[in-house]
Amino acid sequence: MLITSLTQKVEWLANQSRLFYHCIALYYKNIIKREVRLANITPNDNILCIGGGPCPYTAIMLHQLTGAKVTVIDNNKHCVKQSAELVKRLNLENSIRIICGEGETIDYDGFTVIHLALQITPKDKVLKRVLERAEEGVKILVRMPRECSNRMHCKMESWSSSCYAHVVHDFFNNVKNTALYIKE
Repeated sequence: MLITSLTQKVEWLANQSRLFYHCIALYYKNIIKREVRLANITPNDNILCIGGGPCPYTAIMLHQLTGAKVTVIDNNKHCVKQSAELVKRLNLENSIRIICGEGETIDYDGFTVIHLALQITPKDKVLKRVLERAEEGVKILVRMPRECSNRMHCKMESWSSSCYAHVVHDFFNNVKNTALYIKE
């Protein structure tokens, strides 16, 4: 998908440039703060981020804002390599683990929060697997795109009505809202 490729290029630049990293982090910060409040994430949570890209902002900020341990899974080995190098440069390798694999095939046991990135595909298949296999009580955060960029992202209309709660984000980003599902 075009948006995934573009996002990866921007995040690759952020991975390589400290200044660019901090500029792009401003874009994500309020989104992630709202997601932390929505799911009531605490230092006791064990978070799985499905989709991290070459610069795993969400994982890094989730850890920095909450103190929780975070695991990132991404199916692009080049992104995984870049992410792992960045996490090491930031001295976060004891708090954030980066692995290569498919989000719908990982073992979800032990995770209390699962976060699905905006660009993952097929998002509906991944969410379905998470809801089938995650432990009871697990909180699942799913980023949803704005209508104007819907064609660039995996569609999820059939799932939006069944979420537990959601938070709406600022107009000036391509994330319309984050939906919260709780595994029953």
